Amino acid sequence: MGEIPNDIRAILEALARKDISVEEAEQLILSIKQKESYHSPKEKKYEKSVLGKEFVLHKGEEYTGNLEAVNSKIVIEGTINGDLEIAFCDVSFSGEVKGNVQLVGSTIKWNGGTIGGNLELVGCTYSGERPKITGKVEEINNFFINGILGTVKYLVVKPFLTGIKIEE
Repeated sequence: MGEIPNDIRAILEALARKDISVEEAEQLILSIKQKESYHSPKEKKYEKSVLGKEFVLHKGEEYTGNLEAVNSKIVIEGTINGDLEIAFCDVSFSGEVKGNVQLVGSTIKWNGGTIGGNLELVGCTYSGERPKITGKVEEINNFFINGILGTVKYLVVKPFLTGIKIEE
């Protein structure tokens, strides 16, 4: 057997602490597994990770590959030929994503646009005109999730970005 991926481990730990219900944990894990099955093993993936910076994809620009961002300011006006995964970011979206979009703990300003796959929102706040979405829309936004995300953002993400190590 292999190691448990970090994202699934975090969900199981939250479940063990009774921060989330069994149903919520199951839904989060299914969302992760669904995303993993989206890519065929033969498909070559290009990944770009943005950590604590600003990323702007202007109108008319195109990015091929998957884009991941954490604790950043993200502006998508152009086209992403791949998936978009964002955690704890300020997002302005009016462009196009041809794959799936996952947003966690982020503040989003929708300005239309299109999403060619699924849209998953976990603990996000948003305003404006939502994009046209070809796939399914899943949203998890409740007291427990928001509490967990707040804890993760301020006890794990921010110290990691500033080089502070937290020990038990």
